[in-house]
Amino acid sequence: MNQPNRLTDAEVEALVQAATEVREKAYAPYSVHTVGAAVLDAGGHIYAGCNVEFVTLQQTVHAERNAVLHMAAAGGRQLRAVCVVGPYSGIPCAECRQAVWEFACGDPEVVVVSAPTDGPLELLRMGDVYPWPYGPETKGIDPRDH
Repeated sequence: MNQPNRLTDAEVEALVQAATEVREKAYAPYSVHTVGAAVLDAGGHIYAGCNVEFVTLQQTVHAERNAVLHMAAAGGRQLRAVCVVGPYSGIPCAECRQAVWEFACGDPEVVVVSAPTDGPLELLRMGDVYPWPYGPETKGIDPRDH
């Protein structure tokens, strides 16, 4: 298995397990599209999040953003990887790519572990998933400083 950014097999397995477990807690009564995500920060900690829908759907919070928010709430400011478990592609949507990029600290080698429930596990580079990012570095900001 190709390991972008030198993720170990154990790290990949732990991310997939955390995302799979939290997916069971997703609140998606309207779309019935349950997703779990987990991020691995620079310190080796894993933070998980699931999607939470609201009746208007515009206020829905995706799993990837919830995982990033959990990391930030715990003080994490740099991530190494994000894992997405759910139906379809396992690739973060545009809004979630932006949230992940905020804490990628300008590193296109951040790993996206795509773990769709109906397809094979795939490891990708954030730079390939989000080739022309707009992030804090465009404003001269490093999230690790805040």
